[in-house]
Amino acid sequence: MRARGEITVFLAMILLSMCAVLCAAAESVRTAGARCYLRTAVDASMDSLMAQYHRGLWEKYRIFGLEHRGRESLERELAGFLTPYLTAQNWYPMEVSQVRNRDVVGLTEGGGRYMEQEILDYMKYGLIGVLWDAMDEEGAGELLAVLKEGEGIGRISDLYEGHAKEAVRLEEALERIETRLASQRENWEEAKAELDNLDGDSFVKKAEAVIRDLEKIPGLVENYERQADRLGESLAASRRRFEGEEDLGTQVRQALEEEIRQYEAYVDADGERRQEVVSLTEKSKSNIEAVNRVIREAEEVMDYIDSWEPEDEDDELDEEALWKPVREAWGRYPILSLQLTFGVQDKETEGILERISRFMEEGLLGLVLPEGTVVSSAVFDLAGLPSAGQTGAESRREQGTAGVGNLLDRLIVCEYAVRYFHPFDKENAGSASYELEYILCGDAQERENLSGTVTRLVMLRSGLNLAHILTDAGKRQEARSLAAAIVGGTGILPLVSVMAFFVMTQWALGEAIVDVKCLLNGEKIPLIKSASQWQLDLDGLLHMGREGSISREAAGTEGLDYCGYLRILLFAAYGEEEIYRMMDVMQMNIGKEQTGFSLADCACAVDMEASVWGKHVFFSLGLWKNGVPGGYETAMEVSGSYMEGDL
Repeated sequence: MRARGEITVFLAMILLSMCAVLCAAAESVRTAGARCYLRTAVDASMDSLMAQYHRGLWEKYRIFGLEHRGRESLERELAGFLTPYLTAQNWYPMEVSQVRNRDVVGLTEGGGRYMEQEILDYMKYGLIGVLWDAMDEEGAGELLAVLKEGEGIGRISDLYEGHAKEAVRLEEALERIETRLASQRENWEEAKAELDNLDGDSFVKKAEAVIRDLEKIPGLVENYERQADRLGESLAASRRRFEGEEDLGTQVRQALEEEIRQYEAYVDADGERRQEVVSLTEKSKSNIEAVNRVIREAEEVMDYIDSWEPEDEDDELDEEALWKPVREAWGRYPILSLQLTFGVQDKETEGILERISRFMEEGLLGLVLPEGTVVSSAVFDLAGLPSAGQTGAESRREQGTAGVGNLLDRLIVCEYAVRYFHPFDKENAGSASYELEYILCGDAQERENLSGTVTRLVMLRSGLNLAHILTDAGKRQEARSLAAAIVGGTGILPLVSVMAFFVMTQWALGEAIVDVKCLLNGEKIPLIKSASQWQLDLDGLLHMGREGSISREAAGTEGLDYCGYLRILLFAAYGEEEIYRMMDVMQMNIGKEQTGFSLADCACAVDMEASVWGKHVFFSLGLWKNGVPGGYETAMEVSGSYMEGDL
C-alpha cells in the first residue's frame, strides 16, 4: 500500500507560514523597540553633549554655553556619546552611519536675543528676595514714564536754554548799536567843541569820526536783524517740538507752557523795538549826507581863511562870523539814539550762569569725583569681542534682536546686569574695571566710559530736578528775583521771564551735579525730590559757577544709590548694544583665565541628525550574525537647548 504525504506537507506549509508570520511580527515589534531604543540613546547622547557647558561661564554669570571648535567637533562628540548605546550586545544591533549637524545657534547670534533669553530664564529663579518697588509690569511702566518725562523735560529745557542765550546775544547786539550811537554822540560833541574853538582841521577830523560811526550802523542793524530772525525761527521750531512731546505730564506741561509763552512774548516785544532799530539804517545814511555837507562848508571856510589877504593894515578877518553858518548847520545835526529798553545789567552773574552750562561741554568728571579718587586709565582691546561683529553666524531660525520684550523683561535683564557686573567704586577706582559703565557707553577707555556715564546721570537728574523747580512756586519766585537783578530795573518784563527760565535750567543742572557727586561718594539720592531734599541754593549755584567747585554736599540716606541709577540708565537705554557689551565683559573676564576664549564659540542650542544602520534579527541566520543582507537605515533628529521654549 502506497503512503500519502499531503497532510504532512500541508501541515509543514502551515507551520512555515505561521513561523514566518511570527518572525515578521517579532521583527516588527523588535524594530519598533529599536526605534524607541534609538530615540532614548540619541536623546541621552544629546543630554551628555549639552552637559559639557562651559563651567566658568556658568559659575561667573549663570549662563549656559556649549564651547566647541566647529560643527565637525560637535558631530564627533555626539557620535562618541551614541556609540556605546549601539555597540551593546542586545536585541538592537545597530551602528552609527552618519551624524550631521543641521544647525548650531551661538550665544552671540540673533541680535543678542538668545543671550537675553538665557538671562531671563535664569532670573526667573534668581529674583527671590529682591525688594524693589518697580519689579512688576505696572511699576516698570511707571518708572519708564518718569524717565521719559525727565528726558522730555531735558530736551525742552536744552532748547529753551539755548534760546535764552540767543535772547542775551540779541540784547548784546542792541548794546553794540547803542555803543556806536554813543560814540557818534561823543564825536559830535567833540566836533562841536572844536567849532567853538574855531579849529577847522580838528572839527573835520571829528566829523569824519562821526561818519565812521554812522557807516557801521547798517551792518550792526543787519546783524541784529539776523539774530532776531534766527531767534524767531528757532522758537517756532521749538514750539512744534514742545507740542509734539508726548512724554510730559499735565502739571509739567502746563508749567513749561507758561515759560514758553514768555519767550514768545519777548519776541513779540522785540518786534516793536525792531521797527525803531531798523529805521536807523536810513537815518544813518541821511546823517552821513548831512555831515558831509557840513564838512564841505567847513572846508570852504578854511580855504577862504587860508587864501584871505587884507586890503590894508587895519583889515581883520572875522572868523567868528565865517564859522557861524557851519556851527548852526552842525547844531541842526539829528543825533541818532535808541529810545527803547534793552540790555543785561549784571553781566557778571549772567556769565557765571552760562559758565555752569559749559560744564557739560568741558567735562564733569573732575567736578563730581570724590576727592583723591584716581580714575583707571585702562584701555580695552575691543577687537574680536562680540560687539565687534554683532551680525554673528547665520542661523536657519528667524533672526531677531534683543530689547523687544515687555517692560518687566527689560527690568529683569537690567537687574541681572547690576548683580553680575561691577560699577565704579571710589575705594578701588584706579584698579577695578568699570563694567557697568562700559555696558552703558561702550568706549575702549575706562575713563571715557565713566565720564559718559556721569554725563548721562547729570542729564537725567537735571531733567527731574527741573520738573521739581517748575512745580515749586517758591523756587520759581527765587529764580525770577535773580533774573530781575540780572536784567536790571529797566529791563523789559518778557526778558526777565526768559532769564528766569534760564536761571531755573542752570539751577537744575547745578543740583544734578551735586546729586551725582553724592552718588559717586556712596550716598543716595531720591528719584523724585521733595523740597526738604533739595541741596543747592542760588548762592551755592553762583559759587559753583564762579569757582568751578561744589561748596555744599549733603549726605543722602534716602533714595537710590549709584548702582540703582545705573540700573535706571540701562533700563532707559536697553537694547541690542547693551546686551552685546555684556557679552564683551563676559568674554574679557573669562579670557583672563582661559586664553583664546570666545563667546562666538559657545552654542546655546544645537540641532543634529543621527543616521544609524540596523539589521533584521529575525530574518537572519542567527540573532547577531554579520554580513546578512537586508539591513535598514534609520535617521533621528535631535535638538538640545539651554533655553526654555522654542526658538
